[in-house]
Amino acid sequence: MAKIATALTPVKLFGALVIGAGAFVAYLYAGGASADSTRAKCVQCQASDSADATKWIKNGTYRLDAVTLTDDEKELEVDPDSLRKMTRIKPPLLSASENDALVEKAIRAIDNFGEKGDSTVLENQWPQLTRRARYAYSLFLTDDQPMDCYNVYVRVGRNKYLVVVGRDLESGEFTERAGEGMLINRYGTEGKPEHLKAFEEIDAATGR
Repeated sequence: MAKIATALTPVKLFGALVIGAGAFVAYLYAGGASADSTRAKCVQCQASDSADATKWIKNGTYRLDAVTLTDDEKELEVDPDSLRKMTRIKPPLLSASENDALVEKAIRAIDNFGEKGDSTVLENQWPQLTRRARYAYSLFLTDDQPMDCYNVYVRVGRNKYLVVVGRDLESGEFTERAGEGMLINRYGTEGKPEHLKAFEEIDAATGR
């Protein structure tokens, strides 16, 4: 009997190894599927908080950005794809013909979060803002509708504003990115160094 038990042990061991290997492969596959995801954040998708970016990745329009979840996000089991942004491989510069639409979005944005009267001043000035726009990131507005987002650095008197707008990949139509803009030097503060540096660079390039 002892010999029979001993003879069966390698068989059982082999079976255990097969099962364990299968589980390990499944684990790796699940991890790989997450790491190799081709989905990116979508702000108005109906069925999901992300959209499939495969087509635009394959044709060289975008690459996906890496996502690192915070401990709180991990605890809440946040889907990394819902936070993932894209980078446009060759982001287009905004043309002079797009300036009017860009100024209109900036006026509306500053009217929402800026100091009283600044939107009126901006409307009266109607500045050339396309030269003060810098590409920031890309995501999806809806399924199959990528959007390139630009930081627009707007000066109104002593105030320095950051306005964020999205530009539809196909139509070129602008969309205000509500909640992302800010008055950089609110209440007389100097603002964040990265924003001040961007202002300095843009002022130097455009002659203010």
